[in-house]
Order: sequence, then structure tokens, then C-alpha cells
Amino acid sequence: MLVGGETVKAQGQLFPPMITEIMYNPPEFGTDSLEFIEIYNPNETAPPSMNLSGYYFSAGIEDTIPFGTVIPPLSSIVIASDSVAFENTFGFPCFEWNNGGLSNSGEGIALRNSQGFLVDTVFYDDNSMWPSEADGEGYSLVICNPSPSINNNLPSSWTASENSTGIFIDDSQNPGNPDFEIFADPNQASNCTTVGVGDNEIITTQIFPNPSNGEFRLQMEAVSETTNLRIFNTMGQAVFSEVIAAGTNNIDLTTGLKAGHYILTLEKGQELQRMKLIVQ
Repeated sequence: MLVGGETVKAQGQLFPPMITEIMYNPPEFGTDSLEFIEIYNPNETAPPSMNLSGYYFSAGIEDTIPFGTVIPPLSSIVIASDSVAFENTFGFPCFEWNNGGLSNSGEGIALRNSQGFLVDTVFYDDNSMWPSEADGEGYSLVICNPSPSINNNLPSSWTASENSTGIFIDDSQNPGNPDFEIFADPNQASNCTTVGVGDNEIITTQIFPNPSNGEFRLQMEAVSETTNLRIFNTMGQAVFSEVIAAGTNNIDLTTGLKAGHYILTLEKGQELQRMKLIVQ
């Protein structure tokens, strides 16, 4: 991490920072001290560095990034639940978040800039579509090839880290038995293989207008079976739901949602589509 310096004005498009690694359920006995979140600067040269002064988390954890925090291009910083435990484990310093902890059953993480605008959000989960190794078996969730084109709300954009640290943690169910090795690669290039986008995650649904005033239309391929439509806010809370009947290929919705960023999901059995929705 770099502290100090100024952000150079971008020449061309500036991509916002991304959440690219999450350790949400380390295999520790008692309090989880190794939870962490990695924030990545996906810009190559424009600008040379990204100033995160005053950026803050509004969901998942509570924390404001200190003034003067700068991320160089294609680099990252780490925010952890316990900075001492993190440094003792991984060998380099990090920031420590102020309050809260990551849910072991999944939730939304939202990062906002100093003006309060949402810059990135990830709704991770512990269901079968996400890598099971990250749920208490010693692995972090990572994006193998982070780039602005990656949709980090798709489970298939994430995989379990393949970086062996050689650090073992006692099995939380059997204290004294160091059964779990930590696999994680905070603040470094991920050593893993992208799993790719599954056929059932190819987004064929279109939302328009988007942004909207809370009234919008979904156009989709006719659903073959009853489908659940849900809308989540940046806290990971469901704020709207509707059941779509089999055979439906378009639907008009009036949600009455307040201005903000949301995630719309379509769930059919084990299939899931997630789309970002903006209400102005």
C-alpha cells in the first residue's frame, strides 16, 4: 500500500476500484480474526494512482479508508478484521476495519466514495453456486483476472484461491487439530484458474430504462418454469419480490424504490441471473 501523494487527473476513462478478494469464513476456533477484503485498482496508466481518501463501506462492514491512501495502477490494498492477526499470518501490514464482520452465510458488501456514490458492490453467498471451499475450509474467494469487464456479482467470476500459504489453522470443530491450510493471495496476483461463465449465467434479460425512476420493463426469453424475481439493496436485503409465471417473456414493474443502486436477481431452480439496477 502507499500512503500519501496525489491522484493525477485521468486522461480518458477512469475505472472505479474493485473488490477482488474476500476471506469471509476462515476456519478459526472462536472469533474469526483472518477475515479480509481486497480492493484493487484496475487502471493501467490512467491515472497512475487512485486516491481512496474517505472511501467507506456502507454494507458488510463499517469502515472509512484513511486520508491519503493511494493504490498504484494494477495494485491493491487490504482491509481486515484484525490487522495484527493478518500481519502475523500473511507477513505484511493492512488496514483494520472499524466494526462489523462478514457473514458466514453470505451478504452484500458495498464500497462508496467520499461523496457517497456507490463504486462497487459484491453479493457473495455460501450456496452451491459459490466455491464451497471458501465457507470455513481455509480458502478465500478471488477473481483470477480482475478487469473492468468482469461482473463480480456473478458467482462464476469467483473461485477459491489456489495459493498455498503453508499456514495451518486448527479445525474449529476439533481444536488442537491443524486440519486446514490457508489458501489466499491478498495484495498479489491471484494464482488460480478462471472457471468461466456458466451457460445458466449468460445474461439474456434486458432491463430498460436503466437507470429508471423505479418503473421499468424486463425483456427476456420465455421462462420455462416459475421464476422468482427479487431486488436487493446494497445491504443485501430483499426489498422487492415477485413470482414470474412460466411462459412469461416480458414484464412491467413498478417498484416504488428510492433512488440508489440495486441488484435484480432471477432465480429458477439452481439457475441464477444477477443484474445491476439503478433508480434515480
